Amino acid sequence: MHRSKNGMRYFPTLLILLLVFNFIGCQPKVRQAPALPLPPPAVSDETAEDPDFSCAYFYFLWGRQAELAMRLPEALEAYEKALICDPDADYIVRKIPVILLRMNRGEEAVALLRSYLERKPQDTGIRMLLARVYIGLARYDEAAEQYQVIHRQDRTDITSLLLLSELYLNQNKLAAAEETLLEVLRVDSEAYPAHVLLGRIYLSSKRLDLSLAAYEKALALNWSPELLLEKADVYRLQERYEELNAIYRKILEDDPGNEPVALALIHSLLLDDKEDEALAELERLKARVDHSDKADQSMARFYVRMKKYEEAIELLRSSLSKNSDSETRFLLAVVLTQTEQYDKALAQLRLIGKDDEEYENAVSLQVRILRFMNKEEQAIELLERVVQDTETRSPDMFVMLAALYQLQNQTELGRSAFDRAMVAFPEDEDLLYEFGLFLDTAGRQDEAMSVMQQVIERQPEHGEALNYVGYSWADKSINLDKALAYIRRAVELRPENGYVRDSLGWVYYRLGRYEEALAAMEEAVRLAEEEDPTIFEHLGDVYFALGRQEEGLVSYRKALSLLDEGSVARSNLAEKIKYLESREKK
Repeated sequence: MHRSKNGMRYFPTLLILLLVFNFIGCQPKVRQAPALPLPPPAVSDETAEDPDFSCAYFYFLWGRQAELAMRLPEALEAYEKALICDPDADYIVRKIPVILLRMNRGEEAVALLRSYLERKPQDTGIRMLLARVYIGLARYDEAAEQYQVIHRQDRTDITSLLLLSELYLNQNKLAAAEETLLEVLRVDSEAYPAHVLLGRIYLSSKRLDLSLAAYEKALALNWSPELLLEKADVYRLQERYEELNAIYRKILEDDPGNEPVALALIHSLLLDDKEDEALAELERLKARVDHSDKADQSMARFYVRMKKYEEAIELLRSSLSKNSDSETRFLLAVVLTQTEQYDKALAQLRLIGKDDEEYENAVSLQVRILRFMNKEEQAIELLERVVQDTETRSPDMFVMLAALYQLQNQTELGRSAFDRAMVAFPEDEDLLYEFGLFLDTAGRQDEAMSVMQQVIERQPEHGEALNYVGYSWADKSINLDKALAYIRRAVELRPENGYVRDSLGWVYYRLGRYEEALAAMEEAVRLAEEEDPTIFEHLGDVYFALGRQEEGLVSYRKALSLLDEGSVARSNLAEKIKYLESREKK
């Protein structure tokens, strides 16, 4: 087949002769019914001619053939000619933007779709496609607006809302996703995907009762073992081991060889201090399945939990003798480290090659072991070798190296490590954020603040940097309105982070909005991964501001119990408590 100058291919002569009477051109003529069912043509204001279905379909087939062969310019030309023949053919309109997007001509795709929607604003399919194009261009707010328009046009439509919630979830806008899904349920209370997604959102933000209710509703609508396991996660976090174990056993009844669930049951029984039952389940698992590397690793973890370290080591060595798996080797090194067999652990870690997935973790563990052995210089030498190798270095390796220099009171060498890191990874916002934390730890708060603001300029959605800047302003009682905006956005991005909630409470406190501060602080206590003295001290400050002195003193004493003996912070808080107690007695 030959190619013309304009990129279209000439069809063989016989095919042209067969088609000539139907496809001789785009001139007006008496037409037969189209070969495929098409929407009724509408006469455009831009042309006096009727749409030519035969012409349009001929070029459409041509374009489709070229598209499948990845001849995108040719496909685009054919589709455009098809659209000239039938300007209102939405099946053609849908093709051209996709081709343009694949050719990195996204703005043209947007222009075409917007032009079509000006004439047919109710065309939901085209508006959906425009939203997809916006997403492909990372213009997420404009994509969201298209989904919202679709729902405004048809309040019974939930597809657009579900797609909008998915868009918000992909952006980590959990609050917006939650509200959108609740709107779905107001339209259709039986919408299964909405219940599932809400269950996951509530689970991630540790609103466990709400999560459980959402999963139960979803399971009532469409039961599946996969969804049942998601519900099990709620029970696990609630430490409701009886219900959790019942779920695992139910799944194992139907699928006795389900190794991950069997191992999860064993782990759950251990958490519930039912070691004999856990051991019995382990024996049943051994009898049921051929051991994979994953099974050996899980069993080794079980032995570690039971403090049977030698059994774990023996099992992992046996597994390695059959299959030199780097993950198994890394776990063996971890167990050897736990038993303070440092030289043996280092020997295993050095066998993990730089092409293995566990290489970076292996380097990190070597550094920890060398620190345990008071061999910081060797740890630094190891990291210096790693970061000089372009194949193995990573931002985290540079951060670890800088931290080691800082621990050695060699702050300038640590700063030099960050300088090298930012040359190697100039676009990494998280690396810049870590540099800000490094400066903060070094007591250079003004420089740290400047770096954090650079992070936000580069990535306005960086939740940790927003939190740092907002909290720093609140702590100094400056820029409080802007601090509140920053921290509210950080909460939207990190809704499950207790420390960000503490920042929100602290800025409310500085603004004198004490009731809102109390709600945020109580949520911070609930969400924090571990009890934090700063959060409890802040909570005490809020209680005192509300006139609830006794509760405030309880919070201060809790904070005091969490601070290290002999620390300046503990001494200062002890003086604060002593003063307030004496004042209360007067």
